[in-house]
Amino acid sequence: MTRLHYFKGRGRAETTRWMLAINEIAFENMPVETPEALAALRATGKLPFDQMPLLEIDGLNLSQSTATTRYLARRGGYYGDSDDDALWCDMVAGAVADFAETAMQAAFQPTKEIAVASLRARFEKFGPRFERRLAENGSGFCASTRITFADVVLAEALSAYLEWCGDILGSTPLLKALYDRVLSERGIARYLRSEQRYPMAGDDYVIDVASVLQRALPPHMPNPNRFVSVP
Repeated sequence: MTRLHYFKGRGRAETTRWMLAINEIAFENMPVETPEALAALRATGKLPFDQMPLLEIDGLNLSQSTATTRYLARRGGYYGDSDDDALWCDMVAGAVADFAETAMQAAFQPTKEIAVASLRARFEKFGPRFERRLAENGSGFCASTRITFADVVLAEALSAYLEWCGDILGSTPLLKALYDRVLSERGIARYLRSEQRYPMAGDDYVIDVASVLQRALPPHMPNPNRFVSVP
């Protein structure tokens, strides 16, 4: 059985879930919800860099979400059809990693207004560049003439932006078409309808992560040091 170990939420594991979904690989979420559970996972020796997410698949223990995404891309044939395609996949995915970071940090911001302003500013930088890449490629996809993992990770990042800013794709029709195309993939559509899809991150997720890692909460939250142990 394929298992994905991470906090009880989307976070850095979500691109892995989308790639599992498009490959139609059944998997089980293994939420790590306490410091003790994290310590037990670390004690197994399955975390090569002592970090989550951890994907157990094909007899392997995969860490680092970018490496895991690329493994699943190669496994399913989502890396394009040429070296040039693969290069563009990697370049777009690298840009998406920077783009997606703002969405992953949105729940940690002091107010919704601050989060939305940050997301809109980030989209103003990256959105037109993604749109231009789609126009240059001419196939409706970021690389090749068919869907690749670059399209999947971009659509996943856009899904998070759209939860905060529902009108964000109004000025980028090619990006909107790509987003709709990826979400129509059978495996991804099934995953998004399933109970395996965690809800949009909110305060509960922020608190859960701080509790598991025994670290401080964002300073705007009540009692931000509640999980920090005192020597």
